[in-house]
Amino acid sequence: MTQEYINTIKKLKEENQKLLNDIQVLKKQNLYGNKYLEVYNEVPVGIILFDNKLNVVDVNKTFLKIFNINKNQICGFGISEVTDKRILPSFEQTKKGHEGFYEGRYHTNFTDLELFVSIHTKPATFKNNSEIINGGIAIVNDITEHSIAERAVNKSYDTFQRVTDNVNAIIFVIEPITLKVLFLNNKAKIVFGNDKKTDNKTLLSSAKECEELLKRHNLPIGKFKNLDFYDNYYKKWYQISYGYIEWVDGRKVMLLTPVDITSEKISHTKIQEQNRKFEDTLHRLTLQNEQINKQSDELKVSGAIKDTMFSIIAHDLRGPVGNITTALDIIIDDIDDIDKQEILEIIRTVRDSAGSAYNLLVNLLFWAKNESGETFFIREEILLNDIIEDVLTLFKPNFESKNIKLINKISNEYYVFADEHMIHTVVRNIISNAIKYTNTNGLVEIGMEKYFKANIEYVKLWVKDNGIGISDENINKMMNSKQFFSTYGTNKEKGTGLGIILTKEFIERHNGEMIIESEVGEGTTIIFLLPVEKN
Repeated sequence: MTQEYINTIKKLKEENQKLLNDIQVLKKQNLYGNKYLEVYNEVPVGIILFDNKLNVVDVNKTFLKIFNINKNQICGFGISEVTDKRILPSFEQTKKGHEGFYEGRYHTNFTDLELFVSIHTKPATFKNNSEIINGGIAIVNDITEHSIAERAVNKSYDTFQRVTDNVNAIIFVIEPITLKVLFLNNKAKIVFGNDKKTDNKTLLSSAKECEELLKRHNLPIGKFKNLDFYDNYYKKWYQISYGYIEWVDGRKVMLLTPVDITSEKISHTKIQEQNRKFEDTLHRLTLQNEQINKQSDELKVSGAIKDTMFSIIAHDLRGPVGNITTALDIIIDDIDDIDKQEILEIIRTVRDSAGSAYNLLVNLLFWAKNESGETFFIREEILLNDIIEDVLTLFKPNFESKNIKLINKISNEYYVFADEHMIHTVVRNIISNAIKYTNTNGLVEIGMEKYFKANIEYVKLWVKDNGIGISDENINKMMNSKQFFSTYGTNKEKGTGLGIILTKEFIERHNGEMIIESEVGEGTTIIFLLPVEKN
């Protein structure tokens, strides 16, 4: 039986099943009017409705046409009385609550017709003249033409077999998609075995490679190319001619004709082995070189981190600590000569210097761990409002010391899936910078809102000041995470550039985005977008 015939029968069964289901749906919906009758009578398959005693209750027009009979001849007929008993088991299955199938010859009772039919039965409950009947439905297809076509294909196949068996060449016909062997001639059976279900892996592997090449080159039917391959089982080299042909059933299949070229290949084998050894050695050297380069780069990064840390400790950290020491020395040495207000001013200086040193140390610690790969990244659902409130409380003295007005436009709660410590560092650095670059008696505004971009929901946080602003050139330097860049604040506050680096890297680790909008002399707005959900 050809694959096309099998596929046709399979398709008929699938269509029958769908039709049976559609009829059941129509009946459950009580569509017994003209629309139901039109579907029932005009579908291109025969339909039989029968009761649980296998008596025919009704048939459609297509059934009458298939068997060339009228309705009076068939209605009321007992299916169990059919002369050709081959179809009976499929109907009897419905009494047991099962589906039934039959496929093959059938000689009719009423006319001298012999057909090839496909029958699919299924239990069903239906209404006939207001009476509820428990029985079944049968879908009948006339497949006579398909059977005749199959015989013609089989005849063509036999002719092809006889011709190719008398050719002194190996011939395979292979189905391109499944790589199933459809045909092999006598010479192929002698070389590769007698069974079309051959498990010769080299042959199937080569067939797969041929199929990929055929697709790539879009080779038309009748055009052939050559491929060399080695059969590990038979220890032989073959040159295979491959291409598409039209098979006896009309399908496009692959024709493979291997030719033994072992003797031609033997002389090249040692050279190929030497080349492989050379390539393997070269590959190992390349991998070793890559590993050395990688270790060298890691050492350079490690050295750069160490040098940067020493530079910051030596220069940027020494200033705040020196200020604290100097202020405390003044208090200790002149405690009896300075009044309360002067002590308060000195303490404010100590506080600012300590805050600057603390902020620097925290950023330095985070940056060093991040660069060395030791930073832990733990994402959980956090309330951004709590972090912002905590940071604003931390910097309240800084706002007061420069008499900066804070406008908080956050009115709703915003949750995100993020690492709490990293986001705290981000918010702390952004607000610290806003204070640093805003003049005395200036203004800082903070707000949050939902924001959608590319169908992803974000929380958009912005911190806006009316300070000294940043030039486009300096913004580019700040956004370069490999370059430390900072400028003095309005009160000559010194920075290292670490804060903006950490902010950008931490936001990007959350698949977020950092945006700086600024105009010199007008102020700066720093925005970051943070995804609400993990992505």
